[in-house]
Amino acid sequence: MNRKTIGTVVFAVLSALAWGLTAYLMGRSGESGTLRTFGLAAGFAAAMLTLHTVLYAVFADRKALDGDWFRRHGKPVDAEITKVGRRGHRTAWRVKARHLDRRSGVETVFKSDILRSNPGRRVGVGDTVRVYLHPTNPRRYWMDIGVESENL
Repeated sequence: MNRKTIGTVVFAVLSALAWGLTAYLMGRSGESGTLRTFGLAAGFAAAMLTLHTVLYAVFADRKALDGDWFRRHGKPVDAEITKVGRRGHRTAWRVKARHLDRRSGVETVFKSDILRSNPGRRVGVGDTVRVYLHPTNPRRYWMDIGVESENL
């Protein structure tokens, strides 16, 4: 099983358990206002967890699908890496690259998605990386770094 499937199954099981807890607490509440309050709180948590599960199942592979689409339809350009570094104090990484269009003389700076692992092992400053530009909107692009990005 892939990572998305495992995550979806885990979240679905947690959602089912939360709904079961809600039903149990509401069924046992009777005249008890405290159990009813806990039942409503459990119901709210179950609803939020279910919403999270659905959104996760729908959008978990969005970046991978975007990358596939850009590889098929985008205009490839080669850009020179100017910076490989951390993003803030987190364990997130980012690559910056620039491309000089020889015909127009316009320089474009690209930033990668936020990366989970250090891309410095694969690429370094001065290396060339492939960037795919959107066919109709050159402000949209996807940088092919070759490491997995975070789903933020």
